[in-house]
Amino acid sequence: MSSYTVLLVEDSEFITEHVSETLATEHGFDVKTVGSAAETRAMLEEEIIDCVISSYELPDETGIELASSINDDAGSMPIPFVLFTANPLEPLSEKALEAGVSAFVRKNTQASGQMNVFANRVRLAIEAAR
Repeated sequence: MSSYTVLLVEDSEFITEHVSETLATEHGFDVKTVGSAAETRAMLEEEIIDCVISSYELPDETGIELASSINDDAGSMPIPFVLFTANPLEPLSEKALEAGVSAFVRKNTQASGQMNVFANRVRLAIEAAR
């Protein structure tokens, strides 16, 4: 299995630790972490990232706003973007898709248990973009 580098954007230390450790140890991802949209943009300038996984609620903007801005900056090759949220998906889905969100994962079902579905969605989003 090839190792993909993902950037987890999450301001909760507990969720960041759990998700990044699980994605790395159980699913073979190389996981970088940041806590804000501003830190995400800085990281994307420094590192090659295969996929951004972002919480919807960030301290400085929403995950949808972040997806829109980084995909506008990416030019012809948008970065796969997985929105990781506890919010209901239906009201967010149209704007999220327009912003370039590739997939959605509910926090309340994935953050505390097995993350096979989560990891698979991330992997599929990366592979679909290639």
